[in-house]
Amino acid sequence: MTRADDRRTDDGPGALLRAAREGAGLGIEEVAEQLHLLQYVVRALEHNEYERLRGDTFVRGYLRNYARLLGLDPDEIVACRRRVRPESGNAPRAQTPAQLSPPGAAGAGRVGLVLLLLAASALYLFHSRGPGAEGGDAMEATVTVETAAGARVVPLVAPEHLSHSDTP
Repeated sequence: MTRADDRRTDDGPGALLRAAREGAGLGIEEVAEQLHLLQYVVRALEHNEYERLRGDTFVRGYLRNYARLLGLDPDEIVACRRRVRPESGNAPRAQTPAQLSPPGAAGAGRVGLVLLLLAASALYLFHSRGPGAEGGDAMEATVTVETAAGARVVPLVAPEHLSHSDTP
């Protein structure tokens, strides 16, 4: 650690938190586990590197919880941070990739998804249609049979024991 790192840590609430943690005999891993935070968040708090964290509201909450865990006054820790870095609440946040996308990109993706689902539904319906479902009534097939009495037209009917789902 360089002198600049020491100075950066010593002039904010991070130094108070680190000293109290070490005085309590706790490691960064233990604190992170008890606060349900990642270890890099605890390190960032102790080094006053708030720009590495999610935003001013979260940083204040992390500082308050860390102070309570160590038996320190949460309001004093947050006030110490304000004295050291008064501009932190006004700093612009870095934009996420979702915020950098063109304005209509999310809507176009939704439209594409809807069209894809419609196409998949139409394909499913087309392939799942059974025979005879083309246009209302089932096709009537007839056969002309020669009998002793002469030619006779006989309709073809599936046997009654076969249902429509059993027919090919």
